[in-house]
Amino acid sequence: MTDAAGDVAVRPADDPYLAEAAEAWRTARTHQLAMLREGAEKWSAGIASLLGLLGVLGVSLQADRIARLSYGGKTAVVSLLAVAVVLGGFAVTQSYRAAYGWPRKRVVASDQDLLSWYSSLRTLPGLVAARLRGAVAAAGAALVAVTAATVLPWLMPSAGPPSPVVKVALTDHSTICGTLLSSQAASQILLRRADSGDVQAVALSSVTRLSPVEKC
Repeated sequence: MTDAAGDVAVRPADDPYLAEAAEAWRTARTHQLAMLREGAEKWSAGIASLLGLLGVLGVSLQADRIARLSYGGKTAVVSLLAVAVVLGGFAVTQSYRAAYGWPRKRVVASDQDLLSWYSSLRTLPGLVAARLRGAVAAAGAALVAVTAATVLPWLMPSAGPPSPVVKVALTDHSTICGTLLSSQAASQILLRRADSGDVQAVALSSVTRLSPVEKC
């Protein structure tokens, strides 16, 4: 305690409850790092198992549905899956760093080196706790991203069927191969030629045969 003159006087604590609390604090500080490491080790196994299960159930069961989406839908799903992979990797890495740390060599050759090491040791529990919290948050965000990627294919419309590829035989014995396009005129068909990419109108009166093909 400090008296009116500003001098500090030290005396034994007369509150047994306060002494008990101080001893509990000292014991907790002594074992804090070990307890955090042990908890992070259990969390790391749970996070890895959760992300593996989500990867199997959330992606493989949706492969056919994703394949039928439009380009924009596929891009959205792939983007969500990429985010989930990055977050999952970050979660696993941080959880293992919290549980086991990162091995490195440190030389203590002087009193200053010893004090620097001790200072790092004192801040290590807070760093481990921050890494574990970051791992859990990233795993939760990865869960949200995978869930969104799983639900999205059922909410977005499927892409329309691809335009058929046809080979057209003409009355002048020539052939044209390309993609059949929709046409407003009843007397002609529109083709996007496979050889040049140009759109060509072909009169139906000049067509002798039209056959669907897989490719030109």
